[in-house]
Amino acid sequence: MNVKSLLLGSAAAVAAASGAYAADPVVVVEPVATNYVEVCDAFGKGYFYIPGTETCLDIGGYVRFQVDFVTSPSDQATWDVFTKAHLAVSSKTDTELGVLTGDIELNAYAYGDGTSSKVELDQTYLGLGGFQAGYFTSYWDEGLIGEIDHLSGNTKFNSMRYVFLGDGYVAGISLDALTPDMVNYTGSNDMAKLGVSGRVGFKAGGVGMKLDGGYDTYNEEGSLRFMSSFALGPGSLNLGAQYSSGFNAYANSFSWFSGTGYTKPTNLYSEWAVAAGYALKATDKFTITPAVQWTTAKADNMSDKNYWEAGALFDYTIVDGFHAKLNLRYADLPDPISDAFGGWFRLQRDF
Repeated sequence: MNVKSLLLGSAAAVAAASGAYAADPVVVVEPVATNYVEVCDAFGKGYFYIPGTETCLDIGGYVRFQVDFVTSPSDQATWDVFTKAHLAVSSKTDTELGVLTGDIELNAYAYGDGTSSKVELDQTYLGLGGFQAGYFTSYWDEGLIGEIDHLSGNTKFNSMRYVFLGDGYVAGISLDALTPDMVNYTGSNDMAKLGVSGRVGFKAGGVGMKLDGGYDTYNEEGSLRFMSSFALGPGSLNLGAQYSSGFNAYANSFSWFSGTGYTKPTNLYSEWAVAAGYALKATDKFTITPAVQWTTAKADNMSDKNYWEAGALFDYTIVDGFHAKLNLRYADLPDPISDAFGGWFRLQRDF
């Protein structure tokens, strides 16, 4: 064995003993692309694309602190306080059949005693184009400006609705599931009853008008409601009127008949009601809205009752998205109910 062979063999032995191997190939790790949130402006302000999809999402809601107060029949003031959180999540996707929509909205309440609270489903529905199905507020949920008027009864139903929106006008029809308590059904069959409601309306320039109708197939009675708005001077004038042929699910709500020490008569409903309000834009941040309503109420075993109520809403924008509101109202109620004065104070942060 020559010297060269000996050296090579020794080097190989040393390498094996030391665990040395040929160098591994260098692996270059590619940077992971960051999923940035992209604004979606196809459906209005607030929407953004869910990363990796064509679906746009909007998350919003409000936090409200409110103090309610009202005089009792004995002229003693009573008051209560609560805090409310509203969370709304809406998804929209543009498809060949129109916009595909999904909406979920929740309410959470904490009441004045500090120990009671609740969480409830405010509304949830799906939609495709002009079609909507789910649990949501109906056209009857809308009122005049000022929050004084009461021109409707139940306003939320499990419904199927089709809405046609044109350039400045709207037309829609809805099939509404009416629960037994809405129609005052006391039989053994607790299945939902059927209601049919709809709207036609338009808005052009500073003028807007809406005609709503609702028919309760269980009670075989219906209601009509007309609302209008006019840009007038430094504000907006709203006028409304409502008529019901009899007790039905769309016209049975009376805020002053409850909570004033008076038991509400059976099948109480509003036969006629007219209301007006004017929103005066006093400054860029401050709006004053006086309003008034006159109502004829009917019920089983009760003669017609006429009453009127008036009040004002004061709305001040502290900063963008944060409002302070004060609602004051007085009601000259029919005997034997004492006249009532009340309202609420509200702080609300919208987002």
